[in-house]
Amino acid sequence: MRAAGEPDASLRRVQRDAAIIAVTAAAVALATQGGRPEGALGVLAGAGLMGFSYAAIKGGVSALLDRAAAAGRGEPAERLSRTRTAWFVAGFVGRYLAVGLAAWAFLVPLDAHPLGLFAGVTTPVLAIGIEAVRLALAPTRPRR
Repeated sequence: MRAAGEPDASLRRVQRDAAIIAVTAAAVALATQGGRPEGALGVLAGAGLMGFSYAAIKGGVSALLDRAAAAGRGEPAERLSRTRTAWFVAGFVGRYLAVGLAAWAFLVPLDAHPLGLFAGVTTPVLAIGIEAVRLALAPTRPRR
């Protein structure tokens, strides 16, 4: 069964696992720091930054794939004007500026712990590793 807009079950599992890992790591940080929220805030902030970055990259890649699919079907290509290209570049750079500004806001005014932020940023990597092991251990289906 496929979720709307997401054709790959592995991606859904990685997203789910990353969220579970982030919440668990935040709870562990809260418990190990005696209830002080800096570490947990850092973990959640880092995971949120990665989620935002993933969504931005996914949106850009999806748009490029849609454009390539339309070209493959022989549909007339939309000419990219200089203005549209400039907006695309500004949006691309703007996303990274937004991520950097958010990271600064979490670290400086909100006093999130830098190690917590690092732990949150690495949750997708751990989730991808878990999915790789899951796929490696899965029984192989015969090819048709």
